Amino acid sequence: MNRTIKYVINDRLPITFIVLYVAGLALYVMPFTHELFILATPYTLVLVSIAIFLHHKKWNKKTIAVLASIFVISIVTEIIGVATGKLFGDYQYGQGLGFKIADVPIIIGLNWVFLVYASNGIISKYTSNNILIIGGASLLMVVYDIVLEKAAPLMDMWLFFENNPPLNNYVMWFLLALFFNTVVQAFKVYTSNSAARWLFFIQFVFLIAIIVSNYLIY
Repeated sequence: MNRTIKYVINDRLPITFIVLYVAGLALYVMPFTHELFILATPYTLVLVSIAIFLHHKKWNKKTIAVLASIFVISIVTEIIGVATGKLFGDYQYGQGLGFKIADVPIIIGLNWVFLVYASNGIISKYTSNNILIIGGASLLMVVYDIVLEKAAPLMDMWLFFENNPPLNNYVMWFLLALFFNTVVQAFKVYTSNSAARWLFFIQFVFLIAIIVSNYLIY
């Protein structure tokens, strides 16, 4: 009991995340607040990302350069993907992620940065082997994406023209994740962040809840 109280007092961020995403789910399932949910989504993603990186313990120029590179490369890749349909398949972004450049929401770059950072931190908690970290984090990101692809159209994030993403979408996700995690490991970016690990799993459960609630309600 004392350990629980100490945890709540010393680190309330995971609890705040849980409350925030439960509120978001409530906004999603109620028809009269569904549009508000769509409008609030990009701001929520920015807010929780800021909270996560405020808890990063070892900021330096190398870390900033690596995370910024992931942000830029992921957006450029997405722009090419949307324009050509060759990388991820034929898809387009909706309004659920906010402001866009060349039909790609800016926040998608932030999402890539967070997922790489959090998945790397999760696997790094259990092993120090670079190969296991890179491979494990990349596979974890693909598992996350499998669920995300089902939830994204429901939240007006993006939609594949053939309804279901093709196999090359997941292959491309894995290759990008592999590259980004290799860079993180090569430059020894510190990714141990308990709040990031919590948020990764909270978002994962939230996406499943969105999918399930859509089947039950709509």
